[in-house]
Amino acid sequence: MALSLVKNQSQKEIDSKIRFVRSERYALQSVARVALPNERVSKCLRMSLNQSLVEVWKHHKTDKAFYGGLAVCGSVWHCPVCAAKISERRKLELTRAFEQHKKCKGYIAMLTLTISHTKNDKLSDILIRFNKALTKFRSGRAYNEIRQQMKMLGTIRVFEVTYGENGYHPHVHIGIFYYKKVDLKIIENQMFDLWEKATKKFDLKIDRKHGIKLENAENANEYLSKHGTWSLENELSKSHIKKGRLQSLTPFDFLRRYLDTNDKKYLALFKEYAECFKGKRQIQWSRGLKQHFSLDEKTDEEIAKEKIEEADLLGLLNIEQWKYIIKKDLRADMLDLCELVGFDKAIEIIFNRKKKNESSLAEDSQDK
Repeated sequence: MALSLVKNQSQKEIDSKIRFVRSERYALQSVARVALPNERVSKCLRMSLNQSLVEVWKHHKTDKAFYGGLAVCGSVWHCPVCAAKISERRKLELTRAFEQHKKCKGYIAMLTLTISHTKNDKLSDILIRFNKALTKFRSGRAYNEIRQQMKMLGTIRVFEVTYGENGYHPHVHIGIFYYKKVDLKIIENQMFDLWEKATKKFDLKIDRKHGIKLENAENANEYLSKHGTWSLENELSKSHIKKGRLQSLTPFDFLRRYLDTNDKKYLALFKEYAECFKGKRQIQWSRGLKQHFSLDEKTDEEIAKEKIEEADLLGLLNIEQWKYIIKKDLRADMLDLCELVGFDKAIEIIFNRKKKNESSLAEDSQDK
């Protein structure tokens, strides 16, 4: 009996954390809408597709509620809500690839490449030169010789940017799938020489300690945790969308800081980042690698729109009800209530609250 109570309490705590995470995502998305009023994120999960009814569903497996019949932006860069769904699906793809490769007696390493930078560097300029250096690094006879040494199958590249005392810090993580056991320290030294030459060509600087790192990636979670596409456990503790360290902010941290401080400089930083990364892929598989693991080629937007889990339709919101929920920023509250007390009771609670507010306003008006 005692064990059952502990288990139930633990589940309640987990559900509470999940609801907090969801509420934060919607709040951050609302800030992104302020920063990017002309981008699709400004309408994401706000605009009804048929201009009449908004669906509320509940997953069979997780008992979590979600909306249907709404526009989604599908931007992993701009939208905290879409980014959460997309990265969770990408995690499944990566996990499958890791597991299949290990079953075939393959090895996986993770290569991290970065550059030195200052606060005066413009993000757009850094990115152009960084990408040119990356192309240079991975081309030519010397890199092909490394490929042959490792018997390399392919790579998965993940691009990230953080912001700290020295401004924007772009870096790339490259998951390397290979078959021949090698000394990674020797390979790292060879790669450093190539990376140093490539960065110098485009007026970038690196140092030996921070410029490159090549290490084993024994399992998918270890690799995924490096670039922010996390497991459920990490989602609960880190809000799924990666949070930076104390002295290092991620782009979605800009939105968090604006929520906390109302300082418009964070909106400006987010807008600068968003303009630079718009349309780019966060995760880039080398040619043929997805086909090798029998994975479908789907865009971020396609994944964001998909509803593949079995779910029940709880109810329909009319357009006036939805407008009120949007106006009062109650999207997360509505889903929370649907999970806790059901759709009909959720409607009753939210719109009884509306009636009380309207009644209170009327009384205030009469008093005046």
